[in-house]
Amino acid sequence: MQQPAWQTRAAPSPGGAVVATVHGDLDRSNREAFVEALAALLVEHQRVVVDTSGLRPQHASVVHAFTEAIDRTGGWPAACLALVSPDPSLAALLTGSGVARRVPVFSDVADAVAHLDERPALLLAWWRFTVDPHAPGLARARVRATCAHWGIEDRIREAAEIVVTELVTNSVEHATSASVVAMERRESTLRMTVRDYGVGHRIPDAGTWVAPPTSSPRGRGLAMVAAVSREWGIRRHPDGTTIWAEMTSESVSA
Repeated sequence: MQQPAWQTRAAPSPGGAVVATVHGDLDRSNREAFVEALAALLVEHQRVVVDTSGLRPQHASVVHAFTEAIDRTGGWPAACLALVSPDPSLAALLTGSGVARRVPVFSDVADAVAHLDERPALLLAWWRFTVDPHAPGLARARVRATCAHWGIEDRIREAAEIVVTELVTNSVEHATSASVVAMERRESTLRMTVRDYGVGHRIPDAGTWVAPPTSSPRGRGLAMVAAVSREWGIRRHPDGTTIWAEMTSESVSA
């Protein structure tokens, strides 16, 4: 097996981007080293086009090394990454695996450089929080900062802060559980997801849930989530619950 080898050169246009050509076999055994090398390029140059013409993935899952490098370096717009893949089979793998939604794929270097600064189809951020009374505030601060980073309009940001505060509070106070918060932007839609690991606290399904009276001291959190969301729902797991909510400009101004 040939270990991946990197060569970099300035992109064929002004702006400080670099083109990194990588040759070799990408395997589970060298995936971590590959991620570290790509993350280092992104930290140093911020704008990187990777020519994958000479890259040979040995397993389908290893192509997620590209999204892992983006996650480690803050993602768009702080770290802009595009891939060049003239090989149809590799391009199909990048698309089928979902990598291309977060790291756009082009057939030639010139096209990749021209579109390098454009926002990817999917932006994703996620965090873990412990069972801590400060967790809702910490989650809210992370969401606020990420909305600013992604250029989310204020009304959607405010709705997202309400959603994450209420759902992480639910994880801490009712599920007595750590939580994983995920935040996704797809075109004009922002999606918040909170996963907890509590098994003794059951929340009614979204289709049967009824908002409590305004005088009720409990259950107001989901009412606030429903009020600012276009759509929301619940997925149950053997070891906990996931609650998700989607927001758009129309839903938060309704």
